[in-house]
Amino acid sequence: MEFWKGSDSKYDKRVLIIPNYTYFGKNKDINSDSFVLVMKSFLNNTENEHYHFTIPYPDGYIPADFIKYPNVTLVNMGKISTFPPVMRTQFPSNFFKSKVDWDSTDIVWSHLPEWTNQALILRRYSKMGQRIIGYCHWWEIPENGGYQYNSFTANVTGMLQMEECGVNSDWVKRMVIKRAGDYFNQNVLDKLDKIIQPWYLGTESFTTGTVEPKTILFNHRANPYTGAEWFFKEIDKLWKIRQDFKVLTSISDVDRSYVQSIRAIDRNQYLKNVASADIGVGCFRTYSAWSMSATDGLSVGVPYILPRGLCYEEMVGDDYPLFYDTKKEFVKILVDYLDGKIERPNTKKITERLYWKNSLKDWKVL
Repeated sequence: MEFWKGSDSKYDKRVLIIPNYTYFGKNKDINSDSFVLVMKSFLNNTENEHYHFTIPYPDGYIPADFIKYPNVTLVNMGKISTFPPVMRTQFPSNFFKSKVDWDSTDIVWSHLPEWTNQALILRRYSKMGQRIIGYCHWWEIPENGGYQYNSFTANVTGMLQMEECGVNSDWVKRMVIKRAGDYFNQNVLDKLDKIIQPWYLGTESFTTGTVEPKTILFNHRANPYTGAEWFFKEIDKLWKIRQDFKVLTSISDVDRSYVQSIRAIDRNQYLKNVASADIGVGCFRTYSAWSMSATDGLSVGVPYILPRGLCYEEMVGDDYPLFYDTKKEFVKILVDYLDGKIERPNTKKITERLYWKNSLKDWKVL
């Protein structure tokens, strides 16, 4: 498809999306990518029929979920790596220079700050003055296992071009500004404080499934920041004492007798598998920006044992009954729950507060 040119008067504004597709490989559907889910939820839950959205996609992967929207045009931007550290440095300059009709663009909505500066340089001889807004899903910082050589400073300079940049919690806003202080002066930090604003991620609905008692859900990645390593070490110890539970996980390479996979070919089946869990766990220690995996579980009735001091107080409220501070406290809560000493919390009210129609009220997009 070609870039839509702004000749149709039914559209008041034309929005160019700078996308952020992360690794989906051979076994993951691009339509389950977090960027696609966020954009789809936005399109589903806002009155935006007077706005036209141009969404580029990587060659070979068409986000079919966007095709149904009459005010969306999909454009092939060529071969782009979807492995995040490579993607952030692999700006498709030819596409943004020759295929984008900057003069028919009113708003640039960037989901990839690392590309924002490069894209804006290419529009310098075209119409100026478009609103530049953003949403940032990820930062390469030490707290989430960021590499020594990373794209963090490029991310910050991209955000500085924006009128406002949404992030998924106030906690991560503070973390990003703190880390930016390692490279930038106070004047820049003050600008970031005004630009970066919490835009909370939402859920579509609340449903419940058939719960399998004493099933523990770990539906996070195996990255160091998720706490997967220490979680399975603690569960190994618990398994030696008692063998009356299972662990459901989306990680593909955990070889334990108590593990059952919940990986699925599509998101609906994945959520159905998640809904069968009795209790979920969050084992993050130094970083958790929002954790869509936790909102997935909460939205299908699964309560989580969660760490204090990250983003979860914003997600579930300070009075949530299953918070912990230490690994020892985590294990005690889990054991007490398995033994029936702790009542299973109802996550319906939490989920209703997180519905997209409520979350999107604070998104300063259009």
